[in-house]
Amino acid sequence: MRLDPRTKLLILAVTSVSVFMNKSIAVECVLAGIPLVLLSTSGDLKRTLKYAAFFLTLLLIQLFIVPRLPVTFGGIVYMFAVYIRKLLPCFMLGSFLIATTSVSKFLAAITKLRLSKGLTIALAVTLRYFPTMREEWASIRDAMALRGISASAAGLISHPVQTMEHVYVPLLVSASRISDEITQAAITRGIEHTGERSCIEEIAFSFADLLVVIAYAALVAGMVYAGMKGVF
Repeated sequence: MRLDPRTKLLILAVTSVSVFMNKSIAVECVLAGIPLVLLSTSGDLKRTLKYAAFFLTLLLIQLFIVPRLPVTFGGIVYMFAVYIRKLLPCFMLGSFLIATTSVSKFLAAITKLRLSKGLTIALAVTLRYFPTMREEWASIRDAMALRGISASAAGLISHPVQTMEHVYVPLLVSASRISDEITQAAITRGIEHTGERSCIEEIAFSFADLLVVIAYAALVAGMVYAGMKGVF
């Protein structure tokens, strides 16, 4: 599904607020279901299934495992399951935004919003940063695996100092270098130009944008109404 970048930013902002205002598991499932459908349209079915499985696992932990645990330990597991699950819709929409939006289209859409240059540059660099950082992380992980060093959570627990030295320190150095390179590339392409920018990308709202906005507006309205009436 092709959505305008401004629509993607809007539903991401709405979801970020709604997931923490909502108290209903049913509404939470809808808030997670819509991003799953959108993410599946990007062609990354494997990531979509991973998000869905993780969401269902956390939901089952809350419903069936937490009530059987001691109160203190159960409270800790409950907080982990609930808060991580509430963040998943935001992560899914962020993945959808990054996977389906080129930097040129994103800049063209942001320019129409008349946002400040500082915010525009920060958003553009962030959009390009995460895919590049993912590639760098994969390279570091493969290099460390050849040396018999695991970059997993189990490796961090069993050999914390070695893992931090050989995996996470290079990752931090690469992150700093990548951010500088992306910022320099954006400046070289004239992102700081004070005049009106031109773009070959056609940015316009479509019928799909209208449907998504209506769906989220109805969901938020229903959530607010149900909260006022004490339905949930």
